[in-house]
Amino acid sequence: MVKRNVTQPSQAEQLYSVGVDIGGTKIMILIANQAGDILYRKKVNTSGEFDVISGHITECLRAAAIPLDQVAAMGFGVPGIANSEEGTVIEAPALQWNHVPFRERMQRYFDKPIFVDNDVNCAALGERWLGSAQNLNDFVVVAIGTGVGSAIISNGSLVKGSNHMAGEVAYLVLEQDVLGNGANAFGDFGQFEKKISGVALSQYGTLPHELFEQYARGDEKAISIIQQFVSDLSIGIANMVSLLNPQKVILCGGVSQSLSSVLELIRETVSNLTPIPTTIELTSIGEEAGAIGAVALAFEKAGVIKRRGINNENAYRTQLP
Repeated sequence: MVKRNVTQPSQAEQLYSVGVDIGGTKIMILIANQAGDILYRKKVNTSGEFDVISGHITECLRAAAIPLDQVAAMGFGVPGIANSEEGTVIEAPALQWNHVPFRERMQRYFDKPIFVDNDVNCAALGERWLGSAQNLNDFVVVAIGTGVGSAIISNGSLVKGSNHMAGEVAYLVLEQDVLGNGANAFGDFGQFEKKISGVALSQYGTLPHELFEQYARGDEKAISIIQQFVSDLSIGIANMVSLLNPQKVILCGGVSQSLSSVLELIRETVSNLTPIPTTIELTSIGEEAGAIGAVALAFEKAGVIKRRGINNENAYRTQLP
């Protein structure tokens, strides 16, 4: 635990935020205070039902012995396109959500400030608050899991785009896609996603982490598959780096947990494809990045904590039990 030379409020004086990362297969729920100490965590099977999600949150608060009146706000990350200003989910195919008034629906269960954003945007906020991007104002997060997504922090702010669709790298195209008449459409996996996602790697008859283990052991078939994966991923990263000039690119998501054996190869390939320098790292906060970011989103939007600038030396810390 990091020692602070300040008087700490008692638990009864603390304010907390609930961060919920609703994924395609799992929901991660965290409860943290404004200092960044994580008091409770739970992972459950995913659901698109609001009564189920709210029930899990209620159970977590009860288990953590935190009364609702000490919860300043709640943040949610969703696997799709969200209008964070209006509190709506435009599209989240994995949950079968289409133009869902998320904030309004969730406030039926909790009379608290409710904030929602894309799950990878939340992961970026998590990396900035407690992870690999503390004190950075320009970075990109690339999440590789069941699908593929990214989030862009530029000049200290999330880049959302005119229709809240910035960072939808699943729809990046390579020359082979054009020559093969590949097309991108909402509701379907994007052309880039079909090359580097967990679903894409699973088409070879084995789980993605097993493919990387086979690659490390020198299996010829796995080497061919993973080398192509590295090539495709590196092209995408190099294009992002050339366009955005980020200080750092952070790789997260389920597949990223298997990338340590090819990380240096990715770095070398990207550096050969673009002369613009950057740092490429794996997430330091793992699968909790999205939920941590949802906590940060709630605290920031509720005005409990302020966005941290590049010159602020008092970086938040997390206490992991």
